[in-house]
Amino acid sequence: MTVEQQPRTTTLDVDGVGVHVLSAGHGPPLVYLHGAGDLGGWLPALGALATGHRVLRPDHPGFNRSGDDPTVTSVGDLARRYPAILDALGVDHFSLVGTSLGGWLAAELALLAPERVEHLVLVDPAGLPADRPIPDMFRTPPGELLALLCGDADSLAAGRARAAAVQADPALVERRTRNTATAARLAGEPYMHDPGLGPRLSGLRVPTLVVWGALDGLFPVDLAQQWLRALPSARLHVVEGAGHLPPADRPEEFVRVVRDFLAAGPPG
Repeated sequence: MTVEQQPRTTTLDVDGVGVHVLSAGHGPPLVYLHGAGDLGGWLPALGALATGHRVLRPDHPGFNRSGDDPTVTSVGDLARRYPAILDALGVDHFSLVGTSLGGWLAAELALLAPERVEHLVLVDPAGLPADRPIPDMFRTPPGELLALLCGDADSLAAGRARAAAVQADPALVERRTRNTATAARLAGEPYMHDPGLGPRLSGLRVPTLVVWGALDGLFPVDLAQQWLRALPSARLHVVEGAGHLPPADRPEEFVRVVRDFLAAGPPG
């Protein structure tokens, strides 16, 4: 990883809430919104995208190293906090990438401020109701959940190694427990979706790419069709061999696909 790709750390005071942000690179801003299981790390894929972009990876209020915000009780509330966070970062127009719960959050933010979002990338997103029962991450035993999240055998082995490292670090165990509690409060009921999101998406005109891991066991890949129905102009890219986290499982392919999409330029 080059010096440019190494993340810098800052903590902002946004209306009395400390918001921790990792950032790297220079160029057009690219904001990455993490999922519920993300423990605040810097993915190599983000470092790669920082060549040519200013990549910003905030910890959402209530997650990781950011402070709690008692006014946030839903994913929609969390989205409404983000314009002020981005203002504090000096970011006006930006491309937006969101993974899992962060994908749902990204869609909400794009609906809230479409004039600011130049491109939208949704990666195995939550947010739309499934047409059949899907696994509940809050009720699934950790070993089973890991198998659902990971793609092929190599990804599962890497996932097990990461899980063992977390389990050996009390601070990370505490962080994971807090993140899970926050996610359950924001998105536990109804489980990982808003019944009204689909109809609201129909008017969204932000260029959108949906990326999905073919082996995602938590949000199976056929759920991508619901996003394509809600966003008829969106494009879909399925990452073979990847599970719930294509940026981690197949970083080179993920970076290539996102770069190609962003290279199309802003709308208009």
